[in-house]
Amino acid sequence: MVAATGVLVAAIYYIINLRHNMKAREMEICRLFTTDFVSDQGMQKYAIMMTMEWKDYEDFMEKYGYSNPEMLGKWVSILSHWETWGVLIKSKIIDADKIYTLGGYGAIRGWEKFRDIVQSRRDITWGQDYMINAEFCAQEMLKIKMRNDASFKDKLETYKTTRKL
Repeated sequence: MVAATGVLVAAIYYIINLRHNMKAREMEICRLFTTDFVSDQGMQKYAIMMTMEWKDYEDFMEKYGYSNPEMLGKWVSILSHWETWGVLIKSKIIDADKIYTLGGYGAIRGWEKFRDIVQSRRDITWGQDYMINAEFCAQEMLKIKMRNDASFKDKLETYKTTRKL
């Protein structure tokens, strides 16, 4: 009886320890993948990305495409960051609510601004799976935002109609 109790206590301790380690790993992954995004450099890239202006896809690629590697690096790195978050959320490695709380809500407006560019790149160059996880990330962040603040829908609609492209 004592031996069985000892085994039971050890198993319970192991399960608790395993769950704790999994949560700690999730937080470490969240920290690693949000630190760069919320750093001064990350915020500068995001600000530059959000102030880009263009008329159409051709104009965008002329200004911010391969002929301008510095600008290309800025917007592609942010979208790739969201792509990574989307993969981690889909894989259930990290929780979308944690990413949202750590600044992931920036993907909502970023995706709205770049949606047409990404779709054009899907149609012309990269195929329909291009940045599909970045889109998923933005959609997940929007779901959380709407759950937390239903009035955001009106703000987003205003943003969509007043933004400059």
